[in-house]
Order: sequence, then C-alpha cells, then structure tokens
Amino acid sequence: MKLKKIAAMLLCLLTFSASMAGCANENDENPPKQDEPEIQYGEDDVAKLAVYTKESSEGYSSYIAESVHMAVSFDGKTYEPLFYDYGMLFSECEFSDLDGIISTGILDPQIYLDGDEYVIYAKEYSREKIDLGDYGTEIKLNDTGKYVVWRTSDFLEFTMPEVADSAPGEGTGVACTTDVDGAVNPVEIEIPALLAADAVEYYAHIEFDHVEYPEEITVSSEEDLDDLYATVYYTDGSTHDKKIILDTSKIDFSKPGEYTVEGTIFRRSFPFPVESRPWGDPNIILYEGRYYFIGTDDQNGNNEFEVRVADSPEELFDADVERSIILSHTTDLWQSTYWAPEFHLINDKLYIFCALTESGWNPQAYVLELKEGGNPLERDDWEIPRRCMLPDFRYAGDNPRGDGKGGISIDMTYFEVGGKSYVAWSYRTYAGTDSGSMILLAEVDPEHPYQITTEPILLTRPRFGWENVDITDNNEGPNAIVTEDKVYLSYSAGSAGGDTYAVGMLIADIGDDLMDPDSWTKSQTPWLASNFVEGQYGPGHNSFFVDEYGDTYIAYHGHTSLTDGARVDGIRRVHFSADGSPVLDMTAEQDLPTEEQTVTITVIVE
Repeated sequence: MKLKKIAAMLLCLLTFSASMAGCANENDENPPKQDEPEIQYGEDDVAKLAVYTKESSEGYSSYIAESVHMAVSFDGKTYEPLFYDYGMLFSECEFSDLDGIISTGILDPQIYLDGDEYVIYAKEYSREKIDLGDYGTEIKLNDTGKYVVWRTSDFLEFTMPEVADSAPGEGTGVACTTDVDGAVNPVEIEIPALLAADAVEYYAHIEFDHVEYPEEITVSSEEDLDDLYATVYYTDGSTHDKKIILDTSKIDFSKPGEYTVEGTIFRRSFPFPVESRPWGDPNIILYEGRYYFIGTDDQNGNNEFEVRVADSPEELFDADVERSIILSHTTDLWQSTYWAPEFHLINDKLYIFCALTESGWNPQAYVLELKEGGNPLERDDWEIPRRCMLPDFRYAGDNPRGDGKGGISIDMTYFEVGGKSYVAWSYRTYAGTDSGSMILLAEVDPEHPYQITTEPILLTRPRFGWENVDITDNNEGPNAIVTEDKVYLSYSAGSAGGDTYAVGMLIADIGDDLMDPDSWTKSQTPWLASNFVEGQYGPGHNSFFVDEYGDTYIAYHGHTSLTDGARVDGIRRVHFSADGSPVLDMTAEQDLPTEEQTVTITVIVE
C-alpha cells in the first residue's frame, strides 16, 4: 500500500554500483544499475502539505471521497498525492439503538501544529438512508455538530479518530490551489522537507532496485545447482531470494571442465485475469506435490464446488485442466450459497471450509473432510459436510455474540499460532436491523475443526467509510499470514460486487493472547483497493498460498473495469517489506523486470 514516486524534477540523480566480489549485477555485458533518484534536503528546507477531501465520481464513492486526503509539494506548485490519492483518515461510524451501522463522513479538513504533533480535524456528518420505495433509496447528510480529530508526528502513523464537541484548536492551514484532480477545499501548512520526503518514500510502491547472483560457481554434480539463487534488492532495503534455473544441456557433469551458460531467474507471473471465466473467492493449496484450486462459481448460475488439480498454479487455469464436481445442489442436500470454499491442511488431513444453505437463503459455515488416502477430485472420497458448532453445540451462526441474535456464518478460515488452532469467520444478523458483517474469532479443536472450543470474540466491524461504503457494511473473507513475529489477518470490506471492494488488515504479535481483542491492531486504510494495481478494480476476498519454493502468493477476485461487474481472479507474489509486513500490491514487473531475468554464469565442474 505504497504510492507513486515524486516527480523527477524534484530529485537529483545518483549513481550506484551493485557489483561485489564473485557476484554480478544483471549480465556481465550490461552497465551497473542506477539507483532511483534520491531526494536531498537540508534541515532548514520546507515543503507544503495539503489536506482536502475529494469530489466523488463513478469510480470513487463519496464514502471514500469524504475523508482526509493528503499531498505534498516541494516547490509550491506541483503536488504529489500520498497513498494513491486515496483517503487516509476516515471517521468512524455510529451505531443505532438496534445495533445497525450509521455511516459518517467528514468535510473541510483543517491542520495545525501543536508542539511536536500535527493535529488534523474536520467537521463530521452522518449518512441517513432514506427508503424511496419503488424508486430505491437515497442518502441524506446530517450535520452532527461535532468534529473528528487525528494526531501525527510524522504523517506515517496516526491516532485513531476521536470525536470532539468543538474544534480542537485554531487551524493554521492556508487555503490553497493544488494540481490534484478533484481536490475539494484544500488547505496547506509548511512542514520540514525531510518529513515530506520521508512520507513520499513511505507511501511509494516498493519496487525492484537491483539483483545480485554468482558469476561463477563450482559444482561436483548437477544436484549442486539446486541451491543456486539470486538475491533481488528492493527500494525499501528488503530482499528476496529467487531460484536460478540454468540451461545445463551442454554441461558434462561426468568430467572436470568449465562452461559458460545462460539461465533464468525464476519469477511467477500471472495475467489479470487468470482466465476469462468469472470466479469469486479463489483458493489454492499445494497438497502432496500438486496444486488444487477451488472457488465460488455462482456467477455462472452454478451451485456446486468444482476442484481442479495441476502440477503448477499457472496450469490450474488451462482449458484442459483436470477438474471434478465434488458437491452439487443437483445431487446433495444443500441447495444454494456454495460460497467461499477454502482448502486447509490440518494434522496432515485435508479439509474444505465453506458456506452452504439447505434451502432458501441461510448460508452457514460447514467443514468437509477428505477421507484417509482419498483423492480430492473424487466426490465419494469426501465426508458429508459437518456444520460448525460452538462450545455448547449451538451452530456458529446461533447467538455467537451472546446477545440473543442469530444470523449467517460465512467465509470461515483456519490458522495456527503458538500451538493453538483458530477459526475466524464473517457473521451478520438481520434481527431487528442489519448489523453489517463482522469478523469473529475463536479457538477450535484441530482433530475436529468444525468444533469451536471457545466463545467467539469480535475482531472488527465495518466502522470506516471504505468498509461501510454504499450501505454494504462488509467485513468478511478473513485469511491469515503467520510470520515469525506477527499474525496478519486480512479481510475484505466495501461492496463485494463493486469497485469499492478492498482488503484491510488486522495485526497481532506472536505470543500475545489472540483471544483478547486488544491484542489486535486494525488498519485505518485498506492494504489493497481499486487501482492500487493499475487496471484492477474492487480487489477482495483473497486467500494466501505457499508454492514449492516457500514463497507466499495472494489469490483474489476483482474487476477489469468500472463498468464490467464480472468477478475475475488474480494472483501475484506477496512480498515482505523491510519491516516484515506483507506487500499485497507488488506487480510481477515491480518484483523482477522481465529484462532482468536472464543471467550468464560460469559453471566449473570439479
């Protein structure tokens, strides 16, 4: 979730040589890699930072536009928007007496310096949904008479929004004119240029910088090449090791010799979409040496689960891929909402977590178990789906919050941390009013993963405008990445069928009590949204998988344009930044440009 680079006119060019003993940067015949231009400012230099809201448009909902946006200028004329010119600070919703969501937004943001902190505040208003009967609905804006306040010292981290009855101080922002398209009522303040430069760098896309690999390697057999890797360096200082595949056809490993051969640095690259057929909620797993795919197929009018298998994730989308229907409304009890299936390997057993409905519309969480020695493509090798149960044997959608209400339970996922097993799922009740979908978390018995063993806790509800956008009020589709020190639980928010769909993130430290809601930090902005990757709209309901090289990938659905509502799937590698956090919007070319993949290496056979 980083932003474009600052205009070259503001930068000065430095030269960097990435050569080192025994290593090559690109090919030997190519010149050394040039660093990206680097901003150079002194402690006394100043820049301008503007805050504003945006005009709403067909591709930018008012729920997102009416939040605080920011841009910086180093010359007072050219402004560089931060964070893709997407909203950075959102007010939080209110809740009705019946626990329904009342969305809020802001107008006329202002800014001033208070000691070492910058205070940003704006007028708050609420959005009231008016039912027009046959004519649909409209949104009425109501001035709450209150203000929403945020604080920051660096424009990288902000306090959560606080509501005040009056303006917190005298804003010193000066009305200005920016060259940012659609900016509404911008005001600006002087800030240190070094602070502005840090913000530009922080919100910039993390991209390829240079690559290093051995110019020469000594081996005694072809197997010694299995550990041949290149190290790719990125603009934030992070690295990633990538497998080098050499053309060994002209090497005789049976006798000593020296050979200069070409090879390729391996980089998976998937088109968007991966296939034209519309799918939702894509999920992939590497199981017993082969890749399996499953997803939601309801846009084709199908109420069934199709499983595919291939030797690589790329081949899963070939027209002649091996596939099979393992559950269908035509032959089984469950008649609709064959939603969000996920493969999970638990104690060496393969399971599918999913949502099914017996009749009508009432999606609930179920788990299918593959029989011992079973084939995932064989329908009869799967046990009958078991509905997920709470500790006292209530169903997962039956009063999970202890408020006497029941609802739907969907999008259940599984992960393990510190020897404990957890499930997270999306729950929504319509008792009295629509609560909006929310993410619940509980521990589960890994021997019987449909049996929840603790009372659920509430992790998140759609509090921000990018989550409760256009009255869709979604927090759904959780999926986890567990690293050495953190748990990253992604989730989807916004309009599940539209361009406002986006991916947010919940983060907890390994070792903390995950069943304590205070252990989790929620992102104030999405980590993936429309056009964060150019030409991809409404990305959401993602899952993660790990390939044979140990690399993590994100699979998700989205749209190819603002006017095409068909959900189609995308896949790309998840990069891990210098601070260890997952990067969800790095394209294959930002990961490793195609022209950098070819290497030339001297192989010495002993």
